Amino acid sequence: MKVERLNEADVGAFLDFSDSLYAPAFRTENKRELREVLEGKHPLSHYFRVTPLVVKDAGQIICRAVVTCYPDDSAAYLGYFESENNQQAATLLIDYAAHVAYLYGKETIEGPMNASFWLGYRLKVNHFDKEPYFSELYHRDYYQTLWEASGFKRRETYYSNFYAPVDESIKQEKYQKRYQQFTEKGYQIISPTKKSLDKDFLAVSQMLQERFRTFPVFKGITDEEFMDIFENLKLILNLRYTKLAYDSLGNFVGFLIATPDYGTQLTKEKLSKKEVLKVLLTKQVTQKYVIMYMAVQEHHEGLGSALVYALIQEFKRYRIQSISSYIHEGKVSGTYVISSILDQNEYAYYQRKTSVVV
Repeated sequence: MKVERLNEADVGAFLDFSDSLYAPAFRTENKRELREVLEGKHPLSHYFRVTPLVVKDAGQIICRAVVTCYPDDSAAYLGYFESENNQQAATLLIDYAAHVAYLYGKETIEGPMNASFWLGYRLKVNHFDKEPYFSELYHRDYYQTLWEASGFKRRETYYSNFYAPVDESIKQEKYQKRYQQFTEKGYQIISPTKKSLDKDFLAVSQMLQERFRTFPVFKGITDEEFMDIFENLKLILNLRYTKLAYDSLGNFVGFLIATPDYGTQLTKEKLSKKEVLKVLLTKQVTQKYVIMYMAVQEHHEGLGSALVYALIQEFKRYRIQSISSYIHEGKVSGTYVISSILDQNEYAYYQRKTSVVV
């Protein structure tokens, strides 16, 4: 058993390795994205340098990951981690990754993070029997043990709340009051149109950059890069369930984006005609939605509740069941309750020191 840097001959095996660990319904890795990262062709590749690593036993990959380093960051990041249930292999790779980070002058190594804040981070640590929802990263149930036994300590905790379908019995007085307060001040909360979507996404990009800059591991990108990365998101939205807020002067001051729950339908590099039709059907008829992004401009306190109320009214029409994704523990976003909570997924983010020696 040995750890080594990825060579060109093993790129295909590196990309396909995760398929051996997961049934199709549990495969959340985006191979096209990973290939672009490995080849330095991703729209964000100019920000970082990657070092892909593999552990081989009898010539076969049994563990792999990618170390990402940014020039102006004291931390390196470990992502795209996949492994057989083999503590020796995982520790061998993680220790080597910590040494690579040290060689690049980094003080700590953190993760899981797939090269960038924008491409996915965090480790799933419970409810492995449930199929992943759209945008959720799924991991094997033994990964937490592999990481913690290799020197990683939990730095952050996140949750996803699974809500019951919205109905008339749900108490909404607080949200309704906020909605009325803002509409009486001349605010508008509306859904985008196909015609306005490009302009609206640009405004969303600018607000996300501003409001998310204090998030752990956040890295700023240009509006053009944001539009490139999220181009496909515009195609899969049901616009009724995206809400935009404008103040009395017409200034964009907040948004809430919910998407149909496509599960893992969109993770393949290429979709067959049958799979495309399934995606289109999901977009039109699904009763499950994922609340993915929400932000409110400073000095508009309470507007988040008004946005939630507007979305709840849409959900009530069709008894939509929703998921609030990746709520950072202790943050205000965790206080917004769409309906009664049926279940909760948990995720961890880790950190450890780099290593002078392997």
